[in-house]
Amino acid sequence: MPYLSLYRKYRPRTFADIVGQRHVTQTLANAVRANRIAHAYLFCGPRGTGKTSSARVLAMALNCEKGPTAEPCGVCDPCRRIIAGNALDVIEIDAASNRGIDEIRELRERVGLAPADARTKVYIIDEVHMLTAEAYNAFLKTLEEPPAHVVFVLATTEPHRVLPTILSRCQRFDFHRVGLRDLEAMIRKVAQQESIKVTEKAVTMLAHDADGSARDVLSLLDQAVAYAEDEVTPEVVTEILGGIDYDLIAEFADILIRREMPAALSFIDRVVAEGKDLPQLVASLIAHYRDLLLLSVDRRARETLSLPEEAIARAIEQAGALHATEIIRVLDMLAETDRELRFSSQPRLLVELAAARICHAPEAAAVPVAEAPPAPAAPRPRKSATATTEAKQPEPEPQTPAEPTGPAGLPEIRRRWDEVLADLRKRKHTSEAAFLRDSVPVGLEEGVLMVEFTHQFHHDQMTEKRRGIAAESVARVFGLQVTVKCRMSVHGEAGPAPEAGKPAPQGEPPAGKRPRKIDDVLSIFPGSEIEE
Repeated sequence: MPYLSLYRKYRPRTFADIVGQRHVTQTLANAVRANRIAHAYLFCGPRGTGKTSSARVLAMALNCEKGPTAEPCGVCDPCRRIIAGNALDVIEIDAASNRGIDEIRELRERVGLAPADARTKVYIIDEVHMLTAEAYNAFLKTLEEPPAHVVFVLATTEPHRVLPTILSRCQRFDFHRVGLRDLEAMIRKVAQQESIKVTEKAVTMLAHDADGSARDVLSLLDQAVAYAEDEVTPEVVTEILGGIDYDLIAEFADILIRREMPAALSFIDRVVAEGKDLPQLVASLIAHYRDLLLLSVDRRARETLSLPEEAIARAIEQAGALHATEIIRVLDMLAETDRELRFSSQPRLLVELAAARICHAPEAAAVPVAEAPPAPAAPRPRKSATATTEAKQPEPEPQTPAEPTGPAGLPEIRRRWDEVLADLRKRKHTSEAAFLRDSVPVGLEEGVLMVEFTHQFHHDQMTEKRRGIAAESVARVFGLQVTVKCRMSVHGEAGPAPEAGKPAPQGEPPAGKRPRKIDDVLSIFPGSEIEE
């Protein structure tokens, strides 16, 4: 007898067998018990979540010799024929390959025929979103008023592509991705029945990689059993998946958090030597930093993460060592690298540059929110030389000075820029203070204070409202009424202030565009020199 794949062998035969879709199965079972079966259903959801299996179980429930019943026996002739896929009155149509008007016209002609040997005819139309507009229109009348002996079940992974006129004629059920714990329980159950040895960590890895698909998790288990000699272990799973082990990703994140550039480059070299896929490394790192971002803003997010307990504990520890702004900055860099990898012939260089930029970030960005340094005390007002000779009377509050002309006062503003950030924090404007950590005042002319940024994300967050808040702190610290304007550093790091009256150099790339120059690379690897 030929071997039967695990996902086919363990395909659900009752509503209770369908994993993780209780909101669907309970409703259908109650409808069968109450004899309130609709004439058309639309099953929506990701692949492998039980849409077609639920349609077959519904067909068995309607046609079982003991029914209609919410618990089909699975052993009578109608049930066995439906399980085997050769029931004459349960017709499965793949709309991806039968999407034209001619196929729908043929369906309309056959719908009126009485069932051959069953109680109810069930049409299961998979990937219904692939039907053409003409086919949809030809199908509408039949779907709205089918004969009493016909039930339609439409299945799709893309419900937004189904015409509203079709949606309005169906009862819609949305299938969810199966949870990690449910998938793990499914693997253990099948492994016990099949006498398969599998370690707990391998179970979690298989369930995590299935991405919520019950069918995929059984296919992966099948593949792992075929590869393993005796027991399915984490090493076996890593080999068959060709992906990156979670522990490896967590190790890389630890290196980046400590900003150890040599160790990061050595890690990438090891990954390449082991034949790992660099785009997969970046994608896995993005997913990991996303988890860190969720944990950094809400520790209760651990309940939503599809990770084993020991992995969640490590992620919480890493999230506690990072400022939320730093996590966002790293995600922004990784996302840009992920886009560039799709079109690059040098993926290793791109990944190494991304790691170098992450490690080369300003230290201030790594300070956790909960451990922000206290605001420095406000500076004491300086006494002038003439004040000592005059009578010691309280001086009046300084009036708002006239707007400065030229760059006078810019060195003082640059030297005491931290006091502006401290004032922002004191006034509870922590977001503005966080974004301005990555900035340097570079120009002051005609009442306009130009502030230069190293990172695009921080620059983009300084909206007009936030620039106004920053200007208020400048006025409070220096007594200057200015308008704050922002720009990106041309070379990826803040440069010196322009000289008074000297125009900006021409031919520079627009703000925010990182130039692909050797100078940009050398700024990341300090100490490097190239002979002319």
